[in-house]
Amino acid sequence: MTPVNFAHSSSRRYPFFMASFAEIERLALALSESERATLAAKLIDSLPEVDSDDNDESRAVRFKKVNSSMLRKVRYDPKNRFLDVVFRTGERYRYRDVPLDEYNGLMNAESHGKYMQTHIIDSYDVVRLEN
Repeated sequence: MTPVNFAHSSSRRYPFFMASFAEIERLALALSESERATLAAKLIDSLPEVDSDDNDESRAVRFKKVNSSMLRKVRYDPKNRFLDVVFRTGERYRYRDVPLDEYNGLMNAESHGKYMQTHIIDSYDVVRLEN
């Protein structure tokens, strides 16, 4: 990782700063569970696009747009078993411990909204992510 030189508008130079993993971990653990989930979602969103097979767990997890009157985008992390959903209202939720079969069922459903209501909402632990 290349150190970043932070400069103030007055052209005064600040020393190079590079946080250690332990410092970053300490800061992250000081956040609430919801804040950590939001931070993780934003970090994943900031990753560059990659061409990958949907089943390749070593690649970045990306949102997929869905054609639904209830949902905008969905993404699934098979390693951590979380399902992130962006509703048409813009609200974002993370459902935890969702099996891969459930994600596949959602993505292959004739109605994504009906599948969400029947199989996912109220069936898994959920945290609302801040926008």
